[in-house]
Amino acid sequence: MLKGWEIAIRRTSDCHYRRVRLSRAAVITGVIIMGVLAGVTGWQGVSLYQYKAIAGDRDGIKKQLAERNAQLSFFAERMSSVRAELASIRRLSHNVEQKLGRGEIAPEGGLGGAIKKTLDRDAKRLTYFNYENEFLDDMWTEMEELEAEARLEHDRTVLLTRFLETRSGLISALPSIRPINGGFVSSPFGRRRDPFSGSMKMHTGIDLAHSTNVPVYATADGVVTQVKRSPTYGKVVGIYHGFGVYTLYAHLNRQDVKPGDCVISGQQIGLLGNTGRSTHRHLHYEVRIEGRPVNPYYFMPSSSSEKN
Repeated sequence: MLKGWEIAIRRTSDCHYRRVRLSRAAVITGVIIMGVLAGVTGWQGVSLYQYKAIAGDRDGIKKQLAERNAQLSFFAERMSSVRAELASIRRLSHNVEQKLGRGEIAPEGGLGGAIKKTLDRDAKRLTYFNYENEFLDDMWTEMEELEAEARLEHDRTVLLTRFLETRSGLISALPSIRPINGGFVSSPFGRRRDPFSGSMKMHTGIDLAHSTNVPVYATADGVVTQVKRSPTYGKVVGIYHGFGVYTLYAHLNRQDVKPGDCVISGQQIGLLGNTGRSTHRHLHYEVRIEGRPVNPYYFMPSSSSEKN
């Protein structure tokens, strides 16, 4: 049985051979050592390649994270700016409402809607962020708050606009000026003795005496609904101002408008006269709300000496 190997080594100087005997154990040990060294060398090479690849990926990931963080920071700054703008709008709306004598508009919606919105919000968070990124979760929360505030401010603005439009329309519909310049009250609003029959009757307007052909003006914005001549009121102009407000101008000498005309406060609609059932030159002026006559003094500037 072979128990070792002999290796002949030639010396180049004298061409002699030298025999070296190696045991079997020594040969096996050498082969094992060489195999280990080769494996280690190969592993190091692979590891170096992998390290370079990982290092490259890491640099790319770092760059992507830096870009994402920059974008998120910019987004967060923009949300803060929007929040500040919404707060400014809310303060402005609140100040306007206080000046108008209105309380703060509260958001509408019941508890069921709020619960559903909360569940939907949590589902979205779980889907997109899985509650793992606190920064993104905070941004999501802030976005929801901004959306809610934006909806609230939109609703408040719509309601406030409607209210202002209604109030503006109501103000423009209320008579606020005298139908003629100058003159004096010859007969006030209320019960009086009829100058023709002598009996007590209700006088549904006021009589403003002045010279013939003095201009007569519309006392508020409105639409002309009546232009006629009657035995009692003579030449008449009637104007509807909206919100149930109606004014009537009677005993005119001339009518300067026709039915369907839109008029504005202060616009001339005719000339003062003495037509119809009348005892002197004057304007019979009435204000009616929902068909009921009311004292015109409440809707026009007048001196205390005129008011009865």
